[in-house]
Amino acid sequence: MINLIRAEWLKLSRRPLSWILLILFLVLLVAQILTQFALTIIIPVQSGVVNAQIEEWRRGVIFPGIFATALSHVNSLGGIFAVIFVAGAIGSEYSWGTLRTQLARDPARDRYLLAKLTTIMLMLTVATLLAMLLASLLSVILSPILGSAISITSSDLINLIPATLRALYVLLPYVLLTAYAALLTRSVLGGVAIGLSYIIVETGFGALALLRVLGGVWALVYNLTIGQNINTLTLMNRHAFGLRPETTAPLDLTQLPSPLQATIVVAVYSALFLVFALILFRRRDISGPG
Repeated sequence: MINLIRAEWLKLSRRPLSWILLILFLVLLVAQILTQFALTIIIPVQSGVVNAQIEEWRRGVIFPGIFATALSHVNSLGGIFAVIFVAGAIGSEYSWGTLRTQLARDPARDRYLLAKLTTIMLMLTVATLLAMLLASLLSVILSPILGSAISITSSDLINLIPATLRALYVLLPYVLLTAYAALLTRSVLGGVAIGLSYIIVETGFGALALLRVLGGVWALVYNLTIGQNINTLTLMNRHAFGLRPETTAPLDLTQLPSPLQATIVVAVYSALFLVFALILFRRRDISGPG
């Protein structure tokens, strides 16, 4: 397994797509932080919601809020980049014909797929750590301009570990769903289309949120969706570093699932997608779609 992970790491790290996605991901993080900083400086202090929003932006640029900003970026735009990365990593094996060669050397399909998925998660971990490092460097530069001292407590450092793990855990069901989609369609585009479609439906259009309005069993169904439970976990990361998004957005904390439920639901979805992917990979022909 270790040798397979090393081989996959070498393969994926040499693909231009991996570097393009990483650079774009980090550039957009810088743009987000600089935008928050600029708005904090430019917009005059007012009363009410506007002032609360400005203060929230400010807290998101200085320590320790900058950690929450970086992790929020991982779980928002980072999710889209993760879908593209996973689809490219798995779907391209079919289009390039490299999967048949690999399995000829090591026919254990389960082990191969698990090694690839492990490598993908390791690379996403590296990207997350780079995002936090870059965000921290920016905060060191911008905090004095905002009149804030650079202050990090031992509690903040301790919180970084579970917060980072939560951020990666949030990505897991989307990674596995996209992996299953790429295996099902045997293509990069198929994996991207299905992975992004679910994200768009759940977060972009808010179609599933309509279920909560109906109440009763429909509200229960909505609270069992991936996105609703992920909201709980991402909100925990923001709260861990002093941010309070519920003060500036119509967010009803009482409607969110508990942390325990969120953890279990995400685990169940992830396990299902992984099992489906493994079963499909064992049975499907390994040739490309065409």
